[in-house]
Amino acid sequence: WVKGDTVVKETARIAVLDSGNLR
Repeated sequence: WVKGDTVVKETARIAVLDSGNLR
């Protein structure tokens, strides 16, 4: 599932951005 991989990657990217914003 290429779409699944993309969603996971985007979610991980957003999570990283959120973590950076929290800090």
